[in-house]
Amino acid sequence: MQFNRRDVLKSTALGLLATHSLARANADKTLRIVVPFAAGGPGDFSARLAAIYLAKELEQTVIVENKPGAGGNIGAQMVADAPPDGSTVLLNTVGMQAINPLMYPNLRFSPTRDFQTLGIVSVVPNVLVVHPGKLGVGSLAELVELAKQKPGTLTYATFGSGSSPHIYAALLLKNAGIDAVGVPYKGSAPAATDVMAGNVDFLFDSMTTSLGQIQGGRLKGLAITSAERAPQLPAIPTMQECGYPAVNLRFWLSLQIHARTPAPAVQKLRQALYRSITNPEYIAALQARGAQGMAIAPDKVHAFVLKDTEHWALLGKQIDIRPV
Repeated sequence: MQFNRRDVLKSTALGLLATHSLARANADKTLRIVVPFAAGGPGDFSARLAAIYLAKELEQTVIVENKPGAGGNIGAQMVADAPPDGSTVLLNTVGMQAINPLMYPNLRFSPTRDFQTLGIVSVVPNVLVVHPGKLGVGSLAELVELAKQKPGTLTYATFGSGSSPHIYAALLLKNAGIDAVGVPYKGSAPAATDVMAGNVDFLFDSMTTSLGQIQGGRLKGLAITSAERAPQLPAIPTMQECGYPAVNLRFWLSLQIHARTPAPAVQKLRQALYRSITNPEYIAALQARGAQGMAIAPDKVHAFVLKDTEHWALLGKQIDIRPV
């Protein structure tokens, strides 16, 4: 079969048009980040910050959708059930990744089997806070001593089983040899409100949500879970300085995607996210809220998450995390 010059030009034009249309369709496709927690918390903040920079890098719309419930499992299941086409991403935490499988052994999805990591969007230290005057304690040592004097009577707030306040409090109780009663809340705001009201005794709150309350004198910080003191709260010692190095753990939040997503789509998102989280403006925005960055190379981040998952799961077993 022979083609004249007009046929060749027409074919080329149609090919370019098709390529342009496909590229335009991909650009117009919205990327959805599912946050399995209520709005206003550290997960929501981290996802929304990442969405801003991802939208710029990808040159497409990125939206955040909150689907709270069941310790993050409702939102995670939604992403596991979504088509693996690269358009739906999960905001995951190390607690969901490592602790939830211990508490919910009958889940239809497995974090390590059904998701792969795109990148770490933030590391969020927790601050051990109490009412400024109710307990009459000025340090972690004094809180531990009070708990020993009144075994099983002090209360601590959590955001539910497997949340960072639950894990950190359980580690403290184990390592200090004390007992206290956990009180679950739906999120940081109601938990911190009850600490400020004197209705619950202590809370390992996210620094991103408690910073203003501590600086305003409505909460008193006793210790922080980061490796070093926070520049925003230089008077508050680390858990290690207080004698509890086992409670010095990085609670990271990641973006993950369906494990069956095509490799080119995963690679594209990993590269875009890496450029986002290494942007100095992104890092400054994290630090302004009391969070930290943790940029791991795109080709190494999934292996890091799998290894750290094993570490946290071992800790979960040590503090006797059981099915709920």
